[in-house]
Amino acid sequence: MGQKLLARKGSVNLAAGAVARKLAGAVWYLLMGRWTPLEEIADRLARKVGKVISRVGPNGLKQLGRTRPALRKETHRWLTTGRVCVLDPHKRFAPAG
Repeated sequence: MGQKLLARKGSVNLAAGAVARKLAGAVWYLLMGRWTPLEEIADRLARKVGKVISRVGPNGLKQLGRTRPALRKETHRWLTTGRVCVLDPHKRFAPAG
């Protein structure tokens, strides 16, 4: 989305702001519990999952105690069944520093 907008408008700040706004909206929907599970994993999303797992690397997989296929299977299960985020309304945010 950001690259197309940047090509169309020519402003890096505008494109960065638009992407940040879209991400903030997506996070808000997730935190409000408006997560809708996927019915099917598209090839494009499956490739993205594979790239993320590649970035975790062998050492990260070892720390997680999972194999690459097991982590891929678990991620696909999470995406298709959905997750429930429960926030503690009594917990206070304490900024670092």
